[in-house]
Amino acid sequence: MTAAAIAARLRPAVSIAGRAADSLDTHVKLALATIVGAQVALTAVLFFSVDHNGWLTYQGGDQIWLATTGWELGRGVLAYPLVGYGWPLVLAPLTWITGASSIQLLPLTTILQVGLLAPIATFAVYDIGTRLYGRVAGLWCAAAWVAAPFVALPLFVDRYQERWAEQVLVQGLGLTQLADFPSMVAVLVAAAFVVRSLEAGAFREAALAGTLAGFAAGMKPANYLFLVGPVAAYVLARRWREGAVFAVALVPATVALMIWKERGLGTVPLFAAGAVHVAAGSLPQLPLADSIFDKIPLDLDHWERNMSNLREFFWSARLVQWAPLAGAIVVARRSVPVAGLLLGWLLGYVVVKGSSEVASIENASFWRLVMPALPAYVLLAAAVPLLLPTAVRRLRRRLEPPVSRRPPRAVVVGAVVLLAAVPLAVVRLATLAQGPEAVVVNEILVPVDGDTISLRTERRGEAQLLTWTDTTTRARTFYHVYRTQTAGQPDTFCIPYPANQCQLAMIELGVTRERSYVDRSPEPGVTYRVGVAANWVDDTAEGDVFALSPPVQTAP
Repeated sequence: MTAAAIAARLRPAVSIAGRAADSLDTHVKLALATIVGAQVALTAVLFFSVDHNGWLTYQGGDQIWLATTGWELGRGVLAYPLVGYGWPLVLAPLTWITGASSIQLLPLTTILQVGLLAPIATFAVYDIGTRLYGRVAGLWCAAAWVAAPFVALPLFVDRYQERWAEQVLVQGLGLTQLADFPSMVAVLVAAAFVVRSLEAGAFREAALAGTLAGFAAGMKPANYLFLVGPVAAYVLARRWREGAVFAVALVPATVALMIWKERGLGTVPLFAAGAVHVAAGSLPQLPLADSIFDKIPLDLDHWERNMSNLREFFWSARLVQWAPLAGAIVVARRSVPVAGLLLGWLLGYVVVKGSSEVASIENASFWRLVMPALPAYVLLAAAVPLLLPTAVRRLRRRLEPPVSRRPPRAVVVGAVVLLAAVPLAVVRLATLAQGPEAVVVNEILVPVDGDTISLRTERRGEAQLLTWTDTTTRARTFYHVYRTQTAGQPDTFCIPYPANQCQLAMIELGVTRERSYVDRSPEPGVTYRVGVAANWVDDTAEGDVFALSPPVQTAP
């Protein structure tokens, strides 16, 4: 069939699309509000359809470390900095309301992400689409962004769909406390300002883009991979001055991250020549990257295995792999620099993080690691329909981008202060953790918080009766009971990094749902603690302790 014949057959569909575009173009705000409303509603439907325990969905455990670090920052303390500073800094003021418990914090973080950050992400996708092909294209991109996670669900094989919904979607839509979703939003908004900054003299936009990209790296240092996209865009556009402003705006966040790591660890792991060793002892080490080479895995054999697994679980791996490349052709027709931005942004994550040994399509960790690049994928895939013959020519009038409006100077200054200056001041002035206000339990930093769980002991003949209170109301909980093995034995030991890291040194007596426990014949003078735990399926065999009681020592 000739191109002319194809065009003739598509002419009625293009005509209908044109009339629909005219209608949307006159009701942009209403259409965008409808898309955002659908986004929130679909997320709510997802929440109630997956396994959850109160506000708690599948998390993974890292959220407890992030919430504990935020709680410590809220008290002016810099804890052992295994995670980035960005998300804990956002959580810090929220812990003033909820306290140390990550479970009690869940309603606030869920509302923040689903009610605020998710719509911001949709607006950013709309803005990028609008800069390329006009407001109607922006609405199409926004709608594709909202629908794509749910449209993908039935395209996976049956045995993978539950994993996609309960592990990938709950994280990708902001229903967890992990830093992946907010850092993705920060990267996406930074990309929107990069697109705007490709115009001559758009220095404010470049400053905002660099500030947001830096804060995203402060949340998760792996987000420096995003810089592949902006570098490609500025070079292809030859916007050297705007690119320089972007680079300068990155500096405060990079300095803050280096101070955060150096103050807490005594070194910056990215540039460390070897592993950080504890002095003169055999204390267990927490996981820590050894050098810059550990940050750039590039195991292409592993990446190829992941792509092979994609064919096993998804309806059409070739469609997934080639759609963004086809979309890049469409974007390049309008703007080669934006095509470079989107492809560089996408490939930076998919190739580097997707080739990491911890990235797996099979267990769904691959999607979490490449999550910050998923907006680039959707934007490129959403452009594919414009490859249809004569589509661009017939819709040309409706595909003209509007004139950009410069952000007010006050907005730029406010963003720089809030996202660059404040973090730099906080990480520099915070007091280093010196005592066991937070304790590592099963490789997770847990707050010691008597307001969440308070323990009492009472001697009953040869036995000790333990009773406690638990103020957790946002999920059903259970309890781990701990005791020192002998009297006088320390209940924690601390690793002498500059920010002391204290680990639990007690034996576990048992797990119970009751708020009491009888230890039949303990040695006099032993010390007890109780940890409160929860998980999304409310199973006592799963889940992590999220708060630990202060120690209680019995009479000798």
